[in-house]
Amino acid sequence: MNSKTVTIIVVYLLAFLTGVNFVVFPALGTAFTDHSLFELSPSKFGNLFIPQVICIIVSCLGAPFLVNKIGPKIVLSCGLLLMIISTGTLWILHYFMDEKFLLFPVLMILVAFTGTGFGLSITTLNPLAASLFNNKRSSAILILQFLVGLGTSTSPLMMNLIGDVKNWMYIPGSIFIVVTIAFIAFLFLKLEKGTFFELPRHFKIPGKLWIFFVTIILYGCIEGTFGSFGGIILKNQGLDNNKASLGLSLFWGGIALNRLLFGIFSERFNLSYVYLTSPLWVAGLVFLMLVDPNVNILLFLMFFIGFFMGSIFPGSIGWGTIEFPTLSVLVSGFLMAANQIGTGAVTNILGHFSNYTSMILEFLIVFMILICGLLFYLKRDSKIKEAF
Repeated sequence: MNSKTVTIIVVYLLAFLTGVNFVVFPALGTAFTDHSLFELSPSKFGNLFIPQVICIIVSCLGAPFLVNKIGPKIVLSCGLLLMIISTGTLWILHYFMDEKFLLFPVLMILVAFTGTGFGLSITTLNPLAASLFNNKRSSAILILQFLVGLGTSTSPLMMNLIGDVKNWMYIPGSIFIVVTIAFIAFLFLKLEKGTFFELPRHFKIPGKLWIFFVTIILYGCIEGTFGSFGGIILKNQGLDNNKASLGLSLFWGGIALNRLLFGIFSERFNLSYVYLTSPLWVAGLVFLMLVDPNVNILLFLMFFIGFFMGSIFPGSIGWGTIEFPTLSVLVSGFLMAANQIGTGAVTNILGHFSNYTSMILEFLIVFMILICGLLFYLKRDSKIKEAF
């Protein structure tokens, strides 16, 4: 299939399904820790995701060089296939629930497959989307990341739809079928490697790209804090379990809405200063949460914190893609790895400090101010107006 419209539809559908596939293991947390099913302890369930983070980082850093060597279609196919194998095998496990001693090591392997597949897929999808819209590269990446985020919110929703936790196998089963169909459609696409995916024969990582890297590590720390411990923070601030869960959903909803709006309007209006100052808005909102933990406004704060955070990560990838056009695939992998480093680090560290809410919020404010300073430093003699 050579139609550009069909290619765009399939690529963006794969972005959504990659998000769905990526969170299938966290979404099944209640099944994994259920005493009548997998019987994993909370600590084992937490350790389950260590190989995922490691594999994502390694695959994100390695994908640009693989794409440069063998082209985007093969790398993306391998990433999708790894996730399909992982989800399909997870579905088959419901026939072997009596073999308890095998379940945890098998799950560790499957999570590693998912992490590797996600890293290869998303690192390739970012520049692939940008290559399909030469004059709207940043918007293309923002919309793609919106769909990935929409996908990550779908698996937990599916867990609510199936009702009884003992029906857990329907989630990986249905995801396996849908992703396999999309994968088959993708195989029929004709994707040229093109110069967009090539890396210079001899290059070194520019100093500016290292600053982007540090910026996104700091961003990953903040996203990981709210994404993994947002519910705990809200409960420590006085909300009950249901409202704390709602606050977490509003946070992710704010992120998704921002990415969608930025993708739509960044080509019509100059949103560069909205992007550059968004860390300060987040810092201000977190400060309000710190000094006035009013239960009546905490949910609104979570939504707007997510909203102003939404463009920072994909916007940085889009900006970096324009700033370093000969390193577009490297930018995607490099910054995806940075996000996972920040998220993975904070998830492991904050487990020991989850009750120190005030201290955590103070650190987040400092990180956001640092991010804002780094973004304004990067703005000097840059092409930011082309990105936003």
